[in-house]
Amino acid sequence: MAIGKVVSIRFRNEKGNDVYVRASEELVQGVPGVVLFVTGPDEDSEMHVTRQEAIELFALLSKLLKPGRRSS
Repeated sequence: MAIGKVVSIRFRNEKGNDVYVRASEELVQGVPGVVLFVTGPDEDSEMHVTRQEAIELFALLSKLLKPGRRSS
């Protein structure tokens, strides 16, 4: 059940594959959170995280993927 925004993006990853990612604010079993949906050339993945889990995941990824930081 949707309760808020839905954002999505299509892009080509480092392997040259087309990828689609969607994130939507939803209630799942009465808990507010975010549903993440990722589809690529070989499979689809969907997962629900609580709002707090989404906030913590965002903070963690922001630290890891700072602008100008090179991947190892």
